[in-house]
Amino acid sequence: MDKPIPNNFLNDLKPYKGGASSINGVDKIFKLSSNENPFGPSESVINAYNGAIKDITLYPDPSNSLLVKTLSKFYSINPNNIICGCGSDEILHLLARAYLSGNDEAIVSENSFAVYPLAIQASGARIVRAKEVNFQTQVNSILDLVNNSTKMIFIANPNNPTGTMVAYEDLIDLHKNLPSKILLIIDEAYIEYVNDDDYSSFISLVEDNNNIVVTRTFSKAYGLAGLRVGWAYCPDEVIDVLGRLRIPFSINSTAQKVAVAAVNDQNHILKSIEHNNLWLPKITKELDRLGYLTIPSNCNFILFEVSDNLSFDANHVFDYLCSKGIILRQMHEYNLPDFLRVSIGNDEANNLLIKSLKELSQ
Repeated sequence: MDKPIPNNFLNDLKPYKGGASSINGVDKIFKLSSNENPFGPSESVINAYNGAIKDITLYPDPSNSLLVKTLSKFYSINPNNIICGCGSDEILHLLARAYLSGNDEAIVSENSFAVYPLAIQASGARIVRAKEVNFQTQVNSILDLVNNSTKMIFIANPNNPTGTMVAYEDLIDLHKNLPSKILLIIDEAYIEYVNDDDYSSFISLVEDNNNIVVTRTFSKAYGLAGLRVGWAYCPDEVIDVLGRLRIPFSINSTAQKVAVAAVNDQNHILKSIEHNNLWLPKITKELDRLGYLTIPSNCNFILFEVSDNLSFDANHVFDYLCSKGIILRQMHEYNLPDFLRVSIGNDEANNLLIKSLKELSQ
């Protein structure tokens, strides 16, 4: 019997796999697998959420005007070049859908965020991976892969899952050497956590170029992962095409109002950053001392290798920590089976993590 047949290029598409969130037989769990803010939302954000409930019977503002206005004022950028989405993931998929087709190629770094290959593959285009050095994105490796089929380049800066970053001047060099027909997408999901002086946002370059898009999210430092709010700063032509492609009402009314409250509560962001600045080096130092190989991170997580000189493997570490109520992120889907990624948790979670790792090494 005949049946509907999907596009052939979707046959090899594997759905995104999020971090584990539960452990059988364990009641108290510390989920350190998804890079979420350990403090959750602030009190003012919770109040905004509770106040927005009364409006859930009404369709949300499809233009996201209040949120756009808030972002424009806070970042001193043009509101006409801001587009919001159901997480930055929606915008990344829309960009791939708008600018890629079956004969095109899009370049990502070797260990890039998993959503980029998904978006590229879902558009029917080919994924091209640029080699890294010590888990660092290499501008020259990307440029060496550019050809007439290249239409887009995705760079997370800093990068997930590695935590590494690309210096601002290196990205400037990359852009200068790209044909103007190639769209350069800079994903700044973890920008709030970066302390490196060589780092700077690419937002200021969007208005003077027609081939740069910068994406941001409320899922990390802002602690709103469950509400799914992201945004992008785009050239006029890109805003126009994305505005025609995206579904109406992709950000619900509650999410819009809560995101506005989150932007207006920067004390919560500063608290989250200070906490991360305290614990990121502390946990990194402890991992190094215990014989793990850590990748220097500019984010709120650490990628580390369970090296051969240890008497156990990454799966054993993962299972042992789960028995203590701590969930890390396994890296099998990133083709890094000997690695684990740990998010910075609250004080209790971080102390339990260090205690458990010491017990495992005894």
